[in-house]
Formats: sequence, C-alpha cells, structure tokens
Amino acid sequence: MTQTSAPARELVPDVTTLTEPGAGRDDPWGGVLGALEMTGVFCSTGRFSEPWGLELPPLPSVLMYHLLLAGRAVVDVEGTAHELAPGDVVLVPHGTGHRITGGADDPAVGLWEVERTVVAERYEQLRIDGGGRPATLVCGAVGFAEPGVGRLLASLPPVLRAPREGLAGAGGVRAVVEAIAQEALHPRPGTDVVTARLADVVLVHAIRGWLEADEPASGWLGALRDSALGPVLRAVHAAPGEPWTLGSLAAEARLSRSAFAERFARTVGEPPMAYVAGHRMDVAARLLRESDASVATVARRVGYDSGPGFHRAFVRRHGTTPGAWRTATGPQSLEDVLGA
Repeated sequence: MTQTSAPARELVPDVTTLTEPGAGRDDPWGGVLGALEMTGVFCSTGRFSEPWGLELPPLPSVLMYHLLLAGRAVVDVEGTAHELAPGDVVLVPHGTGHRITGGADDPAVGLWEVERTVVAERYEQLRIDGGGRPATLVCGAVGFAEPGVGRLLASLPPVLRAPREGLAGAGGVRAVVEAIAQEALHPRPGTDVVTARLADVVLVHAIRGWLEADEPASGWLGALRDSALGPVLRAVHAAPGEPWTLGSLAAEARLSRSAFAERFARTVGEPPMAYVAGHRMDVAARLLRESDASVATVARRVGYDSGPGFHRAFVRRHGTTPGAWRTATGPQSLEDVLGA
C-alpha cells in the first residue's frame, strides 16, 4: 500500500560504529539503531469520527505503529488498552494483531472493510464516518532489510509507547510529527514518500527513547551494556570472518571459557559459537543483497573456506540458498505479507 520508504541508515550511525574508539562505552546503541534500515509494507492516514475502530491482523516479522495527530484513540494489544493523546505514538514491535478505536467500547471492523482512497501502491487514506468526535492518525507497518534486526525486535516489549513529551526533546521530533500532520491534512504529490520517511524518523527516536530510559539488563540488548559481553559482541560484529573460538571469545571477555560460556548463554539466550554462526550468516545475507561479490567471495569474508559448508549454514539460518536469497525480493505490499 505505501511506497517503500527510504532506508533509515542516513539517520543513524552504521553498525560499524560499535567498533569506533569509545563507541561501546559512550553509545552502545549506535550500531543497534544503525541496523534499522526500514522498508515500508504499508502506510495510511485515517480520518475517523466516533464510533470507529480498526482490527489489524497479525503481521509476523513486521513492526506496526500508530501516530495520533488529532482527537483520541485507544490501542488494545492482547487485552491491554493504551489511551493515546495527540502527538502520541505507539509501536507494536512483534506484529501482534490488535485493535485501535476511538473509545474503549467502539466496535472495530477489519482493515479490508474500511472505505479507502488509494494514493500510491502502498499508501492509502482511510475513512470511517461515525458522526461523532473526529480523529486523525497515521498508521503503518515496516519491515527491516537487515536480517539480524530480529534480535532487536525480540528484545523490545510487546507494546512500546512514546508519548509526545518523550519525543519533544529528542532532536526536534515534535517538528517531524507536525510535518506528518501537515502531509496528512493537506496531501500533495509525493505525500506517500514524505510521510513514510518522516514516520521512519519517529520510529527510530521512539526506540531510542526506550533504550535510553529502560537500559535493558538481559537479552541481546543487555549484553551490549555488559562489561564482559559487550566487547565480545563488538569484536564479532567488527570481524565476523575471524576464526573465532570459544577460547578467543572468552579472552575478549577476560573470563575463563566456562564462566564466559555460561554468562553469554544466560544473558543472550544462545551459546557463543551459535551466535557467531548466526551473525556471520546475517552479514552474508546483507552482502549478497547489497554487493556484486560472488557467493564464494562472500563466504570467505564471513570466515568460510568451504563453499558447501557456507551453503548449508546459510540455508539453516535463512531457509533458502545464497543464490535464491540474492535474487528474491522482500514483501512488496500488505497483500504479499498476508499471502492474500
């Protein structure tokens, strides 16, 4: 439904910033946010009047969001209601099916049942006229080009709410929200592209605000802040092709092999060498998509001398061969994601 948005890479540092001097100590989230290269699945602006409601279907591996520009709204995710005021944005990072309504008791209809105007391939304007209090929203869903971003999404809570006050101090994001409102209220040629790109900015700042406020102590994000595990993750990300062993990783952590292996598995949720193997395949997937390097060259860059060994590892991680991955395109519309 909306035109695919531009990558968010230009907005935040690349993942390689994790290895710059001081980056791990001063900004452990730089590389995390740098991985948020977003691709639009759909985006819509909605003009509703109460009673109104939308039922959003589950979209696995997709982050959904709602930005309220005017009026009021309630987002219900798995039975927990979140009331929104103008300027609030709520993220549903795991693509969980949910409802958004004008009031807690308002009925909701399926997404495909709503009156709509198609503005571009993946950008639409939705309308529900209940005759009561009006509301204006921007709703959408984004996928991520970086395969490894799944670790970040899995670490986020089921609902991530960034109130207007939280956005106001984050580099002028309030101005971005106001710009989105203008595009929604006064659409012009290119509104689909502008809205999607501005929404990307808001999403990055919302996730950054949560990272800074909650400082996760467990999972992959918690490991980045861990005094022993953080250097290991940065070293692996900086040089995925190095011949890493449990011993060399433990040396980076300055722990014994047994203490390191236990601490890594407990915090990250998988053994160290399994993490290394998975990260190598995520890097390989990105290189195959973004470069013209041969499969053999990509295999060597991520530490594989054996072509068959690389092939088997890639299929285990991504469910398809390196060659098929390179030629395949991602989801191009909401219909593709739903298999409709």
